[in-house]
Amino acid sequence: MIEPVPSVAPDSPGNVATAERSRVAVWDLPVRAVHWLIVGLLVGLIVTGKLGNEWLLWHMRFGQTMLVLVVFRVIWGFVGSRNARFSTFLYRPSDVVRYSRSLFGAHEVHATHNPLGGWMVVLLLVALLAQATMGLFTNDDALWGGPLSERVTKTTSDAVSWYHRRFWWVIVALSSLHIGAVLAYLVLLKDNLIVPMMTGYKQLPEGIASPENAAASTVKATTLLVLCWLAVWYALS
Repeated sequence: MIEPVPSVAPDSPGNVATAERSRVAVWDLPVRAVHWLIVGLLVGLIVTGKLGNEWLLWHMRFGQTMLVLVVFRVIWGFVGSRNARFSTFLYRPSDVVRYSRSLFGAHEVHATHNPLGGWMVVLLLVALLAQATMGLFTNDDALWGGPLSERVTKTTSDAVSWYHRRFWWVIVALSSLHIGAVLAYLVLLKDNLIVPMMTGYKQLPEGIASPENAAASTVKATTLLVLCWLAVWYALS
């Protein structure tokens, strides 16, 4: 059941332009750490993929690490802090339409991902999961093959390799759209989404967010990350 966190509508007393704001915690450490690690891995995957040859070994290592992190983030989206859960930032289509219209005026304020951003996160996670999984079965027709490439026929591996190389452009397109949206919010709407993902804190009108919703257990997150790593390692061994 989708239970989004509170938001301020453009026609409410908490109007974006007039509401008094305060600094409040919105993102837990696991969400922020995984977010920036994924960003770094994407850069590493692009570079090593383009360089090819012996760099493909690092490409595969980065890809497997990406798989661990994406699996962790998906599970954390169900068991993590309230703000990290998909149920708090995945909205109905009608809510997405309403929010989109509000962008042309005093746009709604949301504690975490807005209705558009929430679905973008899901699309990125699904795309990354698909790309990393395909990478396990690929080969370069020379020296390197994914850890599971020998468990399928050469024809299948070649087909997956073809899709893996071309699906990368889907990742690039989604990432570019995400970055473009973040920059548009910063420049056009004066809404900085970058700093909160670094510090965990956001300037919000009263009543929009509660610090308790960003609280997460470090032990729980670490345990889950280790279990995800072990699960991927076991599947590839």
